[in-house]
Amino acid sequence: MPFKNIVFWTLVIALTALPGYMLFYKLYIAKLPMESLIPDIIYQVETQIDLEGYGNDVNVSVYLPKNDSRQQIFSEQSSNTNFTLSIPTDELNRQASWAGTTIQGYHNLRYSYSVKASHVQYKIPDNIGIPKQYPAQFDSYLMEEEGVQVSDNLISETLFTTLELPARPKILEALRAIHDHLQNNLTNRTFSGYTDALTALKLGEASCNGKSRAFVAMARRLNLPARLVGGLILQPGSKRTSHQWVEVYIAGHWVPFDTINDHFAEIPANFLTLYYGDKALFTRSANINFDYSFRTNKSLVPRNEVSEILGDSLFNTLNIYAVFERIGISQDFLKILLMLPLGAFVTVVFRNVLGLETFGTFLPALIAAATMETGLLWGLVGFVGIIMSAAIVRKLLDWLQLLHSPKMAIMLTVVVILLMIASIAGVHFELFKLAQISLFPIAILAITAERFAITIEEQGLVKALNITAMTVIVIIAAYTVMDSLFLQSLFFAFPELLMIVIVLNLWLGKWIGLRLSELIRFRQLIFSGKNS
Repeated sequence: MPFKNIVFWTLVIALTALPGYMLFYKLYIAKLPMESLIPDIIYQVETQIDLEGYGNDVNVSVYLPKNDSRQQIFSEQSSNTNFTLSIPTDELNRQASWAGTTIQGYHNLRYSYSVKASHVQYKIPDNIGIPKQYPAQFDSYLMEEEGVQVSDNLISETLFTTLELPARPKILEALRAIHDHLQNNLTNRTFSGYTDALTALKLGEASCNGKSRAFVAMARRLNLPARLVGGLILQPGSKRTSHQWVEVYIAGHWVPFDTINDHFAEIPANFLTLYYGDKALFTRSANINFDYSFRTNKSLVPRNEVSEILGDSLFNTLNIYAVFERIGISQDFLKILLMLPLGAFVTVVFRNVLGLETFGTFLPALIAAATMETGLLWGLVGFVGIIMSAAIVRKLLDWLQLLHSPKMAIMLTVVVILLMIASIAGVHFELFKLAQISLFPIAILAITAERFAITIEEQGLVKALNITAMTVIVIIAAYTVMDSLFLQSLFFAFPELLMIVIVLNLWLGKWIGLRLSELIRFRQLIFSGKNS
């Protein structure tokens, strides 16, 4: 066997065996539970309030989440120039309350925090009956109130005629009937206004607040303590919509129900509880222009118990997280670093196996990495738009007959200006994903625009557009792989798998077969030769 082949196979075996042993050590020697290796999902939430005052005193309040057994809140920060911030708290709720005197002009208020929450699901035994009495502390959760018309005949008719419940049903039987009726027989609507329990039942349609009030009214009619819960469904991006669901007190637990999203006795990990009770999320002075939004980002962080179990072991590869934190580099950047080799591997597959031609060897992987912050749609729009615009500028510079180096410096500056314009437009139009486009690799974009223009000159516009289209296809493929939560979790838990990526690239480096594009291009010649 030639010496080069010996070196090649030695590398393959070593790079496969080493991560294999590290995985074996973690799972069977250190005996790490598999679930502890999956990173936690952390949400960063920012409440943004924009207001305009006219010289009067201004007060604005918004509910804030509290720590409990399901959700942990940390890293809270506020921005409140010209306002005094206080955070009044009672047994159930707390608020951020801003107060300002003689407020004139435009102001913005920000309050941000990080959230780690867990999915909780309850199993309600089918033989538990509804208690006849409760301690006095539950009286407020059994009484009638505005919007929750417990004693109205329609509530009783719905329970005992429409749902055909017995006079004293079992808890599971009653709650299943109420939940299924509201889930299946009342149409979901996105009303922004107030809907009480009776209106929801009469119309046969409601938003989350109308369905929740109907649920609470029927539960209380059956002598089941119930309360409204307000919060957010945490999803990356910017939105103005909050959410409302219900909790029913059963055998010592407040059990959640959501008839909009069909969550029976469970609450997902991305539900954030902000307040309890039938309350307005925001309260404010009437004499101001007012707007608000919630911005949410999602990230992965390692579980602390893994590092504690591995201790000072050389196999505690999670020490890289501590190193990154110590030097002030975010976990999001580490995520991109871990995923970038996978994006590069995807690019290699598309170029060497499928035969797609792209601008730059690893440009698609780099753009896909930047697109993880902007989102796929705005990332592609920004990439194509900047390339096309910069290419037009390059044609103008060619007409002026400038030397190459000054020309490239001008194009680099143009790309910077275009990125700044896109970011400013994103903020102005509240397209916050577009605003993140400034993270794109500037020099790469300038060089790609140069190549695009040269391709038009040498091979024509159609060829340049074809290569651009193939580059976009590879960017989409690389983004899909790099943005996979499963793969991110896997590489966070086992960063040694990067060695396997090297092995895969070594294997592709020996690829001598026809590319798929070549097979399609020469299919008649190939298959006619076989037939002869």
